[in-house]
Amino acid sequence: MTTLKLILENIEEHPRCEHGPTILFHRTDEKGNTLEKYYSCSASRSGKCSIKIAVNSSSVRSQAKSDPIKQPGTFKKYEEIRKAEPEAKFFCFNCQALSLKSDLDNHSGHTVRTNLKKTDILQPTQFLTPLSENGDEAQYFFSEKTLECFVKLFNELGITKVICMGAPRLHEHLLTKTNTDSLMLDIDKRFYYFYDCNKFLRYNMFNNYFFDGFEAKETFLGFLRNSGLIDKICIFTDPPFGCRTELLARSINEINRMYNKTNCVTQHVLPTFWIFPYFMENYVRTEMPSMEMIDYHVEYTNHGTYHNKEKGLKHGSPVRFFTNILQELIRLPKDQGYVYCKQCRRSVHKTNKHCKICNSCTSKNGSTYKHCTKCNWCVKPNYIHCQKCGRCTQRQDHECNIYSAQLSCRICSKKGHTERKCSFWKLHNVKIHNGGCLVCGSSKHTLCECSKRKQILKEFCFLGKIYNEMNDGVSQTMI
Repeated sequence: MTTLKLILENIEEHPRCEHGPTILFHRTDEKGNTLEKYYSCSASRSGKCSIKIAVNSSSVRSQAKSDPIKQPGTFKKYEEIRKAEPEAKFFCFNCQALSLKSDLDNHSGHTVRTNLKKTDILQPTQFLTPLSENGDEAQYFFSEKTLECFVKLFNELGITKVICMGAPRLHEHLLTKTNTDSLMLDIDKRFYYFYDCNKFLRYNMFNNYFFDGFEAKETFLGFLRNSGLIDKICIFTDPPFGCRTELLARSINEINRMYNKTNCVTQHVLPTFWIFPYFMENYVRTEMPSMEMIDYHVEYTNHGTYHNKEKGLKHGSPVRFFTNILQELIRLPKDQGYVYCKQCRRSVHKTNKHCKICNSCTSKNGSTYKHCTKCNWCVKPNYIHCQKCGRCTQRQDHECNIYSAQLSCRICSKKGHTERKCSFWKLHNVKIHNGGCLVCGSSKHTLCECSKRKQILKEFCFLGKIYNEMNDGVSQTMI
């Protein structure tokens, strides 16, 4: 079994492809021995951008500072089309391009739309064909009620500007139906036809790369710069679900540094919203421990199952949003089925029932979780307890060794064993209890909340990570 890791260093000296600076990948075998090190595209996971350069290759240095060549006259063409009246334009679905009707003869036999109106030009995602490469440029457009929820949150939080990273439907909604300013950073070059540089910059969110160079970066810094009245800017990102979270987190942190430098402030962290499935929570929290998952079911209009309609998944959309804003400040809409839990001090879906033992509304997937007295933990309602593993599992008669190897211990947080096989017991001469909390035997709290466990391990929490003598700091959700 091999492992592929990213080496997150200064990428400015890396070879470049059409999507900007590449990323250094390191592949190792099961013993940690290096199999290969190579530079590859940061944006393409499907192989459409096939660049792969070995670290020791002679072509590394020659490609290190070469930007993709910009074609002269391209932006003049986009500007000419943008300025024309809607009735003078048509959209070609074969070419995925907006053109002037004087060019219609060159699209003979293509599928075109000619009856464009002003509303179409202002809201292009209503007729654009979504890009559907899940690993590269997957595009899913938010439903109307999801948009309303986000706008309501922005208003309640006093957000005045939004950086939309890969969220075109939200961007156009903010510009046409609210007073909130928005700048879209997206890799989809079709938006050149609809927005000038003050509203759209072509951008790769996985290497913080502006395709149009210095001028685009200066425009972005201008958007980050506070006016006379202090602006409240937030980052909103809706990335492809197959993306490398390390790269996106790096870009978000870079934008925060750009904001601080531009406004001559230190350690200011922009409010951030990250759209991702609930089952990717650990990936987000590992890279950005300050981000917490909000129990809101994000819906899309053009996804087969990520909605709450009849053909959707049984428990609704699995997509949530993560944010570094205090959960108690996030009030979800009651008319969409959300309630406020006074014990947790946060909004949750009505199916998410509070567990007195776990002291939390524990559901992640939209179903009502049940508390297992043997695990002393809340689990999905279809899970069955395995005596040998000491954990609940979704499958009866499973392979215990295979299952245990995929789990993370709730004591030391290391992967490959469950709590009963942790070295914690021998190291601290602690007896395992068969009922309730494994450490102290209490049935009134979980292993994670055990004060005796925290005292023995000299445990403390800092910036969303838990530190103790058995780990180097892990995301709180992993314990």
